[in-house]
Amino acid sequence: MRNFRQHVHFFLMALLLGCAGPKFIPADLSTTRSPPELAAKTQESYAQAKAATEKSEKLKWAHAGISYADKCIALAPRTPACFYYRALNTGMYIQNHIPNYQKGLRQMVADCETLNDIQPDFEHAGCYRVLGNIYAKAPSFSLNPKNVTQDWDKSVENLQSAVKLAPDYPLNQLFLARSLEAVGNKEEAKAHLLDFDRLSHAGLDNDYPDWKQDRGKLAQKLLGEKANEKSADANQ
Repeated sequence: MRNFRQHVHFFLMALLLGCAGPKFIPADLSTTRSPPELAAKTQESYAQAKAATEKSEKLKWAHAGISYADKCIALAPRTPACFYYRALNTGMYIQNHIPNYQKGLRQMVADCETLNDIQPDFEHAGCYRVLGNIYAKAPSFSLNPKNVTQDWDKSVENLQSAVKLAPDYPLNQLFLARSLEAVGNKEEAKAHLLDFDRLSHAGLDNDYPDWKQDRGKLAQKLLGEKANEKSADANQ
């Protein structure tokens, strides 16, 4: 019986260790002390994670970004960039390491709600945009009431706030059009898609590489376009 318990214990430990995500503590974390430096480091780490092609590298840089942001927020609890890039780095991390992703989603929601209280227009209303996408793409059901689940009304509400604060940032218009279409508000969705089309799309390939696909799918539903009928990058 004792041997059986030992085997179960080792099995559970191996399972827990297998679910734990890889951690990477930057070598300069202890010597980087000012909030502006830490904010720059967490932003740079996110850029490195986005650019990485290997999952292990994405996880390494995302965790580094979270580490810089944690220290930044501990030192200066109202630094907008540290909340924003901790949310983005957390999103990058859980995209590439699924176990405990709900913990990551809850952290992202908390960070973005805090940033929206501090500086809601930061990065073109970036945290309203993040929240709008979280509530659009989260799982539709969970047995745990504390978990983050899909909520199209919250998605639309947050993206409407993003458009109100930064109407000239095209992804705000595109994402709002997508969520409005999902809830059946076709006319308003069409209006925001046309607003998106009127704006410059320069730089969107870096900000959101899938924008052309999303725009094309919406255009088929809302504008009656056929696949590849219209070039979605006409405004670049």
